[in-house]
Amino acid sequence: MKKSIAYLIIIMFASSNALISQIDFGVKMGVHSFDLSNPKDIILPNDESIKFTEAELGFQGGIYAKFKLGAVSLEPRLMLNTTSVKYTFNGDNGGIFDNIKEESFTNLDIPVLFGFNVLMVNALIGPVAHLNLNSTSDLFDISGYDERFKTATYGFRLGFCIGLGNVELGLEYEGNFSEFGDHINIGGQSFSFDDNPSRLIFNIGIPIF
Repeated sequence: MKKSIAYLIIIMFASSNALISQIDFGVKMGVHSFDLSNPKDIILPNDESIKFTEAELGFQGGIYAKFKLGAVSLEPRLMLNTTSVKYTFNGDNGGIFDNIKEESFTNLDIPVLFGFNVLMVNALIGPVAHLNLNSTSDLFDISGYDERFKTATYGFRLGFCIGLGNVELGLEYEGNFSEFGDHINIGGQSFSFDDNPSRLIFNIGIPIF
């Protein structure tokens, strides 16, 4: 009986060591673009308009854990990202001049990606949640403007990563299920620019242990 218990303990210890050896923890950092597939202008009741103009290159950084079992992996992440966009507001000064308004967001992204190893490439797919942490906006200059962010918005990611020594290089596409700009509220009415905001993300992953 004692030998059986000893063998069981040895097997459990060996199994736990094998499992732990298949877990990586590390940091990721990178850049992302932001794109609207078919942006439309926001026309206000007084014939003023807000037009999406452009988005600057955004930055991201955070931590990840990768649980590996053979050719399959599960990778949850906690990533902070910043995005800055510009709008053209037509309406001040009697509509004679266009005014550039800027807006910046800081979000906490929580992707949970499933990976599948194919030769040297790890294909990735999974859901992602976005939590808005902070924002600054020149749109507050517009009379009646207010921001009403949702608690969380959701989307999906798909892409791939390649290991080069102890470094992982990844390229991912992100689509979202919420409308971009639906946080904009003017005079009690909500607006949006596009139904399908997307991002192209390039990141570098460095395992710590």
